[in-house]
Amino acid sequence: MKGNIALGVLLMSGQVLAADVEPLLYVDSVLYGDSEGGDAGSYAGQALGVYNVHQDGAGGHEGHSHGGLEQGAHLRSIEAGLDWQASDKLDGSIKGVILPEAGEAELEEAWARYHLPANTSVKAGKLLSAFGANNIHPHESDFVQQNLPVQMLLDGGLIEKGMQLEWQPEIAGTHLKTGVELLDGGNRGIAAQEESVTGYKTSKGKTANISYPEHPDFPQVSHVYLKAEKELGEKHAISGGVSYLQSRQHQELHQYHPGINEADHGLSGEATLWSTSAAYQHDAGKSGEVGNFKVAAEYLYQNKDLTLNFHEDKPNLIGQPRDLHVDGYSMQGTYHVAPKWQVGLRHERVGGTHEARRPSVAPFPTQTSYFNDMKRNTVAVTWQPAKQHQVRLEAAHNNFDVGEDTNGDGRSEAVNKTFDQFMLQYQWSLDNGHDGDHHDH
Repeated sequence: MKGNIALGVLLMSGQVLAADVEPLLYVDSVLYGDSEGGDAGSYAGQALGVYNVHQDGAGGHEGHSHGGLEQGAHLRSIEAGLDWQASDKLDGSIKGVILPEAGEAELEEAWARYHLPANTSVKAGKLLSAFGANNIHPHESDFVQQNLPVQMLLDGGLIEKGMQLEWQPEIAGTHLKTGVELLDGGNRGIAAQEESVTGYKTSKGKTANISYPEHPDFPQVSHVYLKAEKELGEKHAISGGVSYLQSRQHQELHQYHPGINEADHGLSGEATLWSTSAAYQHDAGKSGEVGNFKVAAEYLYQNKDLTLNFHEDKPNLIGQPRDLHVDGYSMQGTYHVAPKWQVGLRHERVGGTHEARRPSVAPFPTQTSYFNDMKRNTVAVTWQPAKQHQVRLEAAHNNFDVGEDTNGDGRSEAVNKTFDQFMLQYQWSLDNGHDGDHHDH
């Protein structure tokens, strides 16, 4: 199925030829520093709790963040591609990203879309999911850092091979967007895939065989969503939406961390993720967009219904359920204070609900582990002197729990870290303003 989707996209892309083609190029560079001597750029990936975005299993990366943050000046990413339109019925997009310092490159998006009657369309290929505020590329964001709930619960963003059926009716002056997505698995936050291992060497030097269920056939992830936008006169508009994402299979393999994970262990099961969002936008009607502002908020709730399928020290625990719950929200606003100048504020919290529940299974009693939350407050000042150039100064105040050996005994303890981050970002773009997918901001 996956091969057929990719082949179909290539065949459709080959039809572009003399079609309308818009080349895209974005170069992102950042000068970064923090109050932890440069170490804080990786704290989110080390945060303690039920997340699966750290480097324990086969994955663990920056997802759709286009590179992490390290002390000093860095060329973070180069994103290149094109949007194309072969006819009024057929269009598509191809985008790739290069992470120069990591020496990595990947095809980020490659999809084709066919417009059906009655404001309906079908899209297939490798695509950026319409889940919540997920479908925003880093160069479209009003901030340097990835949205914290998306980073922790979706490993930076959901981009998978699959298909999308979408309907966009206009009802009573309200523009609706509702759809269904069927996607492949692999996302570390919601649909991670591990492999069965024979002769696995554990962190304590033992040898074990780990058996994971076979990966399900396509689709592994399903998503339904409804979004609405309505103009309230000439200067005001409101929007909102709800998304529900379900993974048929999510697998994790965690390594021994002294004082945190007492033994290597594996988990397998299902996962779900909800999103609800709302936004208000004001158009002041002044030259240079002065006075324009927008406020937006999103809430995410994730549940992983898993079963322990491997434990290094206590094989008698295999089969015991693990019910993991974590939520997060972000609230942000932007205001154009002058022509070409914008100020943005953002507050984020992940883990107001943050629990690992172990339901009662004889002879084991009910037990719940609670973890602290993560908080971040950010201010960003953006200057766009010309269409191709953008400079952003950003400062963030954070509070996370990370694992740290504080007394040198080889055992990590949960250490609460309050730290500040400072970023100066420069972005150069070659973009005529056309976006083939009309991403939601």
